[in-house]
Amino acid sequence: MLITVEIVTEGIAMMTHGLKRRTIYSAGIASLMLSVSLSLAPLALAKYTPPKKPSAPKQTGTNTTRGGSCEANSPAVLTALVPFSHVGETISQHPTFTWFVPDRTSHPLQFRLFSSTGQALYRTQMQSQPGIMQFSLPPNLPQLSIGQSYKWQVVLVCDRNVSSRNVVAAAEIQVVAPAASLQAQLAAAQTPQQRIDLYAESGLWYDAIAEARKGSETSQNQAPVLELLDALANSEAQPLKEWSDRLRQIRAIEQQRQLPQPKP
Repeated sequence: MLITVEIVTEGIAMMTHGLKRRTIYSAGIASLMLSVSLSLAPLALAKYTPPKKPSAPKQTGTNTTRGGSCEANSPAVLTALVPFSHVGETISQHPTFTWFVPDRTSHPLQFRLFSSTGQALYRTQMQSQPGIMQFSLPPNLPQLSIGQSYKWQVVLVCDRNVSSRNVVAAAEIQVVAPAASLQAQLAAAQTPQQRIDLYAESGLWYDAIAEARKGSETSQNQAPVLELLDALANSEAQPLKEWSDRLRQIRAIEQQRQLPQPKP
């Protein structure tokens, strides 16, 4: 199923080898995480539960250069906000993809979608924004197929003239059929939080984080998003601690962003 004929010439870069290296976080981030945890009341975690029979990722994660950021000495890196130990699932055939941008300066950013075999399906370009970003496949495009997995990536263009300096984050997504019982529960849900919890407890990571982001787009309250990042970090702590630590780092940065800023 070809969504667009635009050809993507760059290969799909992954981060399987990069994540095996131990990440050394700066003392500033460690201090930030401690100060945030002490200054704000703990949140009730959304209970993200991995799928009962999750698919093992073929090449999920991120592959980055220059520390995963266009900025020198950045403590954080461009990150696809997804599970690492298994392929994240969705029941949406026009799903929403979510990632974290560490750079404060805006850069051109490309979103790309591929079939499981690497066939280029869709590409679009936007400007990066610091913090959590997301993109939903336009509804006028053909639906993704239930039972199929896809690869996606975001490319942060640090230098238009030197492609090797670009930073890439990539991951996989699997489209699954919704259970009839879940559809009934979603139809009966009366609050966004109920919908978030239903998605999360059903192992539908992409739908849960997309639903959580809906509320944060119109308000300063990112609590549901932060709760999900916490829940995902907890579920990933055993299979891959480094990925869990990265998610906790991003959560701390986003939580710090919500604190009142001192007046100049």
